[in-house]
Amino acid sequence: MKRLLAAGLLGAVLFLSACSDDKPEASRPSPDQYSRSGCILLAQRLKENDHGWILNGSVATRAARSTDPAINAAGKELVLAVQEAGDLDVGSKGKADMTQAEARVTEAQQKLKTACRDLLGEEPWS
Repeated sequence: MKRLLAAGLLGAVLFLSACSDDKPEASRPSPDQYSRSGCILLAQRLKENDHGWILNGSVATRAARSTDPAINAAGKELVLAVQEAGDLDVGSKGKADMTQAEARVTEAQQKLKTACRDLLGEEPWS
């Protein structure tokens, strides 16, 4: 009799929990090495307030190799911004006004930072 009652209660609990509107929070996907290293390098560049093209190239190329779609897309955008800034700087032999090019790098960095937060949570990332 006690077993039947326990089985009935267990069945009722399982049934009610299955009918609940509460969905368990989805776990974050596990980041690959390129996502993690790109985000860590980005945090270092932002800490140094570096919006130039030279050191952000390594951030961009790592992020662009990520399997995470958002990190990958933001990394590719940063690659383009860094390439454009580098072409402008080298093409002018260092005499060009880099304000707009660095603003584009900054914008791409912010998009990558958002993607990193979505994947890894709040900083610090390690």
